[in-house]
Amino acid sequence: MQIHGMFPDPLVTVDGARVQTAAAWPHRRVEIPHLLLGIEYGTMPDVPEIVRVRDGAWQPSGNGRRSRADRIDFTPDGRCPDVAFSVTVTPTFPSDAEVAHRQATHPGFGRDGLPVVVVVYVYAGSRPHEGILGNGYAVVNYPNDTLDPMKMGQPEPGPARASYRTLFGDHYTWGSIAAWAWGASRVLDHVLTLSEVDAKCIAISEHSRNGKAALLAGALDERFAVVNPAGSGCAGAGSYLVLGDGSEDLAALTSRERWWAWTYPEFGQWAGREPDLPLDQHFLMGLLAPRPVLRTEGADDDWANPIGTSASYLATQPIYDFLGAAGNNLVVYGEGGQDQTEGDAQNLMAVCDEALFGIVKSKSMNDIVAGAPALDRVFDWVSPVV
Repeated sequence: MQIHGMFPDPLVTVDGARVQTAAAWPHRRVEIPHLLLGIEYGTMPDVPEIVRVRDGAWQPSGNGRRSRADRIDFTPDGRCPDVAFSVTVTPTFPSDAEVAHRQATHPGFGRDGLPVVVVVYVYAGSRPHEGILGNGYAVVNYPNDTLDPMKMGQPEPGPARASYRTLFGDHYTWGSIAAWAWGASRVLDHVLTLSEVDAKCIAISEHSRNGKAALLAGALDERFAVVNPAGSGCAGAGSYLVLGDGSEDLAALTSRERWWAWTYPEFGQWAGREPDLPLDQHFLMGLLAPRPVLRTEGADDDWANPIGTSASYLATQPIYDFLGAAGNNLVVYGEGGQDQTEGDAQNLMAVCDEALFGIVKSKSMNDIVAGAPALDRVFDWVSPVV
């Protein structure tokens, strides 16, 4: 394990003052995204000027479920209609029997519409998705790689970033993670127009590189009620300052032969200077408070830095304590490596059921992976007493 330095205090404002009351937190919460986007992920645009949706036709998808393919077309500037791009979104709804089963034991379930998990990738009938649908939740997928590709050493931006570059030059500095997160918010815009959906009950989830995007989207967009990054590691829930053996670090992430295009183009300048970084990932996860954040991790997924994820989880806790939501900062380590499992889906459903419907989960989700550093080795500040 390497410890490059102590975690910076996220409650210290740009002008050097320290947040002392919960009422002062919103001001600091506005500052932190500017710091994260300006240093790590790159700045991104707001909603495009023109958004058109073409709803697909519902089709049976097995087990009494139904799905459709909705196309969303984006035109950033109405004066330039030829500069446009699109994404296809796939809503999949549980069967009537699955919803009825939930309502039989919990009458409030689905009363105002169904809960939804937005998944930052395509639906391929995977086991985690089955667990979500089987619990009566809808799943909405979008292929984020159609907005920006996932190619190693990627020399050119994908359709979303390329369109904005054509119109606005280098005004926006976003990398792929920010583009995928931006896409998740645009998908959410569409989800909230679906009459079958409860707008207050939207979660976001995915794994690995897509888990990084899910975490960033949830941190920036408070409409996501529950956020679940899985095995997200470097630029996700893992720390830059605390690294387990064999984990991805900032230098590996930003190497020009690898994934440098995922982050702000100049983020690599901090490689080897991690102690000088004015932030670590507890700043990002603190933006989620007081909403539930559940990190689902593989205890043996060394590349995703489970030790650093434990450290950043601990450094996030004072923010949740400060805002009176101590129990909403969550992490679970399962057996195995780089995978998102049915057990992960069950844990996500337990957190969503509790947060959205008051169904108390039956297990603790405050794991600390073996080998994680003691608290006094990573930070020396606490939340204010309120």
